Amino acid sequence: MTPTIIFKRNSQNIMAEIFRTTIEPLDTGNGKQVVFFCQDANGRRYRVPKSEVLILGKQSKLKEKKTKKKARKIA
Repeated sequence: MTPTIIFKRNSQNIMAEIFRTTIEPLDTGNGKQVVFFCQDANGRRYRVPKSEVLILGKQSKLKEKKTKKKARKIA
């Protein structure tokens, strides 16, 4: 499962895979914020603060169905 986020840039929703998460200090005060570094399907990389994230989830890859082997009769 791949951690994935959806965020908005230039009035367009972008879906990207997260490859790194960090905690950075805020410019004002003693607070901190979570920042996601992610990459979309086209290879563009983004720095997205948690406040800009619309959806945070995990994307699962499709798995092939496993087939059972037929039981062999022993003569």
